[in-house]
Amino acid sequence: MPKGKVRIIKSRSGVLKGPVLFFVLCCLLFSAVTASAFEGKVRYVIDGDTFILANNKRVRIAGIDTPEIGRDGKADQYYAQNSKALLNKLILGKRVRIEYAGKGKDRYKRIIGWIYLDDVFVNEEMIRKGAAFFYFHKGNDKGKQKRLLQAQRKAYNEKKGFWPVVSKLKKFNKPWVGNKNSRRCFLPNDKYAKKINWKNKVNFSNLGEAFYDGYSPARHLNFWPVVK
Repeated sequence: MPKGKVRIIKSRSGVLKGPVLFFVLCCLLFSAVTASAFEGKVRYVIDGDTFILANNKRVRIAGIDTPEIGRDGKADQYYAQNSKALLNKLILGKRVRIEYAGKGKDRYKRIIGWIYLDDVFVNEEMIRKGAAFFYFHKGNDKGKQKRLLQAQRKAYNEKKGFWPVVSKLKKFNKPWVGNKNSRRCFLPNDKYAKKINWKNKVNFSNLGEAFYDGYSPARHLNFWPVVK
């Protein structure tokens, strides 16, 4: 065979065999992995779960939710500034690795991702410090979601961050109704609670039980206290 020529090995059916097939599969696997993750420098932190990269792309941290910072004259929710400050300290001005989560982007065109700073899993760290709570999504990685839930249970038991104040709220200690399908929970008299199919309905004596099982309050309930 002349030098510089590469012989492609095929079977009679035209399918690649042996080392050549292995090489092709490795290339495809490598391409898939690299396409699902990238690195970027954090230019600005919007709040506890959202930031902007140097290329102006917005990133929403997957699997968590944090108290909302007040805008347009509205008050901050309790612990919103603390959550933002923690994320600032963790990632501002640093290069992070972002792995796409779920569909990769949300309806606002933000990148949804698992965030890593060296060996720190940022999504988990925010929950571990009691600055965020676990927010389930069907399309997200099951292993990572399980890890976030475990971090939440530990933070709740150890009364980290916002948990000591939030767990004393009147609404927190009332019964709640969960939807097994969405992993959202509602107050019993809420219109959406009444629409839950009995097969998907689960009752909690308080919101702590719901959080422990990986449920989170439906956002329209405005459960979180505000800073006056």
